[in-house]
Amino acid sequence: MNRPFCALWLLLFILWVWPINVWPGEPDPYLDFAHGLFQEEDYNRAITEARRFIFLNPDHARVPEAWLLVARSYFNLGQFEEAKAGFYKVMAFPGRPELIREAVWDLGRCLEITGPRSEAVNFYRGLIENPPPAIEDPADIRNKARFRLGWLFLEYGNWLESSLVFKAIEEKHPLYRRGERLARMALDGQTLPLKNPSTAGFLSALLPGAGQIYANHPVDAALAFGLNAAFLWGTIEAYNKKSWAVFTLLGIIELSWYGGNIYNAVNGVHIYNRKLKNNFLKKLKREHSLRLGYSPSSRGPFIAWTTRF
Repeated sequence: MNRPFCALWLLLFILWVWPINVWPGEPDPYLDFAHGLFQEEDYNRAITEARRFIFLNPDHARVPEAWLLVARSYFNLGQFEEAKAGFYKVMAFPGRPELIREAVWDLGRCLEITGPRSEAVNFYRGLIENPPPAIEDPADIRNKARFRLGWLFLEYGNWLESSLVFKAIEEKHPLYRRGERLARMALDGQTLPLKNPSTAGFLSALLPGAGQIYANHPVDAALAFGLNAAFLWGTIEAYNKKSWAVFTLLGIIELSWYGGNIYNAVNGVHIYNRKLKNNFLKKLKREHSLRLGYSPSSRGPFIAWTTRF
């Protein structure tokens, strides 16, 4: 048997046993080009090329990959509704569990940004109760969803709910010890020295500037007291001199400053409380945090955490 004949038979055998998807076919360059555009942050063109690939090859094995690229491009463009639709499309392909995992966490991040809060909360609760059937390790999805849901409740100031969710992380999962510690630390949020906005408004109504002192804003307190005192004195002087035009003008201005003083005190308490909560959350994130998402540079999912020893 001559060599050319043997080589021909060998080539035919390789073509027969080799998986067909290693031969990408003519349309694959569209998707590869779309990935390149995504890396260059040219998201609009990345969407165009990925959609061209999907249109030309609706039954191709890489269609879920193309939809994931489309969804992430929309996400980076701030078009979150289109991004959510794309992530849902990826999750509808049972043959690509690794892409479903990526789409799940990307979709969760998208829901957290767009709101309402209940939508993201219900999404993670749904993952806990019914993980996507195509994923081989549903326990991993459940526990990571609990971890993310616990952080959401922390950000919303729902300290008890957060603690209960962290406690529910299964003992065999790698996140168990982090969840156990966060469950204890979350309850510290209930002891934060938050102030009452109604009290601030009442104090400023009695004495302009008093609510700002309560809210720990002494500069605002001095301004509120000084301006209200000045315009009130001017209004009284105009009344005593029977200068009714000046009295009316100064009276209107004084009422505006008086109302603004009350609003400023209430808003100051909200700012104070928000800052207190944010500092508490920053401390938790510095000591014990985890993020789920994807890395544009590696075109794959990542899990990152920080821990203080």
